[in-house]
Amino acid sequence: MDRGRGSSNRVRRAGSGPARPGSPRWFRRYRWLILAGWLLVLLVVGWVLFVRSDKASVAPLPGGPAAERSAPSAARPDKMPPVKLPADDATHENLTEWWYYSGHLQTESGEHYSFHLASFMRKGSFTHAAFHGSLLDHQNEKLYTEQARTAGNPSDGRRDGFDFSFGDWRLQGVGAQHKARMAGKDFSLDLQMSDNRPPVLHQAPGTPVAGLLDLGASGTSYYTSRPRMSAQGTLTIAGTAKAVRGEVWFDHQWGDFEAAELRWNWFALQLTDGAELMIFEIFERRSGASVLRMGTYVKDGAVSALGAADFEATSRGTWKSPSSGVVYPILWTISVPSRGLKLKVDPVIRWSQFDARTTTLNVYWEGAVKLSGSHTGVGFMELNGYTMPEEQKANNRKP
Repeated sequence: MDRGRGSSNRVRRAGSGPARPGSPRWFRRYRWLILAGWLLVLLVVGWVLFVRSDKASVAPLPGGPAAERSAPSAARPDKMPPVKLPADDATHENLTEWWYYSGHLQTESGEHYSFHLASFMRKGSFTHAAFHGSLLDHQNEKLYTEQARTAGNPSDGRRDGFDFSFGDWRLQGVGAQHKARMAGKDFSLDLQMSDNRPPVLHQAPGTPVAGLLDLGASGTSYYTSRPRMSAQGTLTIAGTAKAVRGEVWFDHQWGDFEAAELRWNWFALQLTDGAELMIFEIFERRSGASVLRMGTYVKDGAVSALGAADFEATSRGTWKSPSSGVVYPILWTISVPSRGLKLKVDPVIRWSQFDARTTTLNVYWEGAVKLSGSHTGVGFMELNGYTMPEEQKANNRKP
């Protein structure tokens, strides 16, 4: 009996002693710690790959130094294929791409609102998508903003247009019929848009392919627009829904270009005489050297390309963002002598910086403008790639 008890005790001690590393009993005992460790490793690797190593590559808008990426296409512009619509409305396999809306809306009672809504796609080590949207209540000068970011391509993959859906965001375009939705904590906007005119293919004078921009060392970009789409839908603010109507400018750009290396001033202007004017000034972000200055004038269905010598864009004043410290040139005079245009371009509100540091890691000025001078009208202005003070200090320290 004593031997039996002693043997039993010895067996119990053997079973409860330290498990040999690598043995089945060791794995059983520590399986939850092992699983937790692997999960932590996967989370860290995912964070490094998704957020850190390719963080600038998510941003088609310039937000800092470019991350490691595929080099922009070295193809000569005259060897690039022509734009084919509606097929080229769809997503591409290029490095950078975006679909963009901006517009001015009114209610039946005459209240005025403006908005911008964009979906950005970046294909670096991983495919990323980001959504940015803003809404301005002109009566109360109140600006609402929303943004979101996701890995992968939130498109349905259609080849005759685009259809992005992610949470409360929706952008859909098939030919001349488009839909858009964005929603936030305090507002939502649902729009249906249509166009009775052909799209505009922007082309700098001398560029051999219509719709193609040569950005020098930064690559090439295709650029098409529908500059005056008719829009109607529903705007909801603080639970109150309002029917709205207005006109919307739609842009689509895609190509193997590195936007993080560029700074630009962009104007999309809708004149009350029925004409549309797009002005695009693009510069190297670090040196400030001019990369491309071009524009497009559309009147009565006729599309005219504008070269650098065909227009003047002069800043009349600046605004400094209190949150980022960035100084933006927000007051402008734009002249196109051949069209009899001398326009004063003024923002509806000055404080229209979009802080996208949580999604595309940058800030930019995006907002509604009003036109006066030789002609009246409305439009949108985008000022991208202007350097934040801390980034400027870092650049100054570099040899």
